[in-house]
Amino acid sequence: MKKFMPLEEMFDRIKSDKLNTWFDRLTFGNIFVVWACIITIFGFVYHFFSGSISNLFYTRTGEPVTRLLDSIYFSFITATTTGFGDIIPSGFFKVIAIFEVISGLLLLAFVTSKLVSIKQNVILNEIYEISFNERISRMRSSLLVFRQNISRLMSRIDEGSVKKREISEIYVFVSSMYDILNQVMVLTNKPKKNGFTKVIDPINAELLFNSMLQSFEKLEELLGVMNEKRIDWRRDITIDLIKSCISLNEELFRKLDASGLPKKTASDMAAKKDIITDRIRKDINHIMIKSYAEIQKTLKALEK
Repeated sequence: MKKFMPLEEMFDRIKSDKLNTWFDRLTFGNIFVVWACIITIFGFVYHFFSGSISNLFYTRTGEPVTRLLDSIYFSFITATTTGFGDIIPSGFFKVIAIFEVISGLLLLAFVTSKLVSIKQNVILNEIYEISFNERISRMRSSLLVFRQNISRLMSRIDEGSVKKREISEIYVFVSSMYDILNQVMVLTNKPKKNGFTKVIDPINAELLFNSMLQSFEKLEELLGVMNEKRIDWRRDITIDLIKSCISLNEELFRKLDASGLPKKTASDMAAKKDIITDRIRKDINHIMIKSYAEIQKTLKALEK
């Protein structure tokens, strides 16, 4: 039974995710500016809210601090826990100074974590770069294996040594191609906002789409050979898979313009895709018409 997440937990997770994303977007300069502003604000508080009850005093002379720059100076040495002792707080300013020390330490922890985060992001980016390129290479290798399997099958057809079982299992090859196209679809989808994802570059996009075109071209060649040799390869699952592959391919090529490829290259690849796709559809229609004609012929024979 599916377990549902309570609304409170869901909202807490959303808030946590937003906070983490917001913090990740902050640069070291942003954090430093926030830290400096907060310390300056405390300096203004020491200066403008000083009075007979709460004040800052010079240790040597015992006189109250009246200069704004000295108040800001005290705020900085307090936040950094330096504490030279030349200026000391009195009254309620002692509580404010304690609160400023805590705030300064927290901000220092944020700065430290950001420095560590920058280092981690560099390492993660390198790892992700390697993993991303390997993922593209695996897809191209899988498409190459698909073409090699099709080529071996066509060789057996030309030799006349192909078995009916091998023809009926063409859907296994097409199924592997369908899985690869789904992986390419995930890869080419636009990354989510603030997500740690990489966009496929134009060079890899061209290599990957060319590999897809070559695979569809090899599939069309196989269908043409089987139709020419009058081999009955029609299976509903195979035809449905081929149609699904064509649909995925059409959707992928609609994203080709956004991949950064030159318009001329993208246009040429799209035109080649249309030609290959039309041929595959004609091959499918040919075998379906042939099967329908054979069914009609069988029915007429039974009527006689």
